[in-house]
Amino acid sequence: MSATRLTSRRVVGFRSAKAIYSRSAKPPCGLSLLEVMLALAILGGALAAIGELMRIGARNAEMARDLTTAQLICESTMAEIQLGFLPLQSIEPVAVSDLQYQQEWRYSIIVSPIDQAGLSSVWVRIEQNPEIFSRPVSFSATRWMIDPSVAALTAESSTTTGGAGG
Repeated sequence: MSATRLTSRRVVGFRSAKAIYSRSAKPPCGLSLLEVMLALAILGGALAAIGELMRIGARNAEMARDLTTAQLICESTMAEIQLGFLPLQSIEPVAVSDLQYQQEWRYSIIVSPIDQAGLSSVWVRIEQNPEIFSRPVSFSATRWMIDPSVAALTAESSTTTGGAGG
C-alpha cells in the first residue's frame, strides 16, 4: 500500500503544481525575437525582388520606347527617299535631319540594284548614337523602289507617245 500512496501522492502533487502554474502564469502573448527577425527577413527579400522587377520593367519600357522611335524615324526616312526629298544613293551614318532627334539618332542608307531592271533595293538603318548611349537601339528596313532615272524615262516616253496619238 505504501507504493500506492507514493504514486497517488506524486500524481496529486503533479496535478496541483500544474494547476498552480496554469492559474498564476499567463500564456505568452506577442512575438518572440526570432519570429520578428524572420518576418523582417522575408519582408526585405520581397522588397528587394519587387525593386528589381520595377528596375527591369523600367529598362524594358525605355527600350520599347526607343525601338518605336527608331521604327518611326526609319519609316519617315524611307518615305523621304521615296518622295525624292533624299537622294536614292548610299549614305554613311549621318545625323537625322529632324531637330528633335538630331543628336540622338543616326541613319545610313545602302542602295543596291536587284535582278529586276529599273528597281533598286533600299536598306535604311536607324541607330542611336553610340557616343551618347551605352546600349544603342537600332532598326533597319528594306524596300524595293523604282529607280528615279527609269521612272523619268518611262514618264517621258509615255508623254511623247500620248502626244503623238492625239
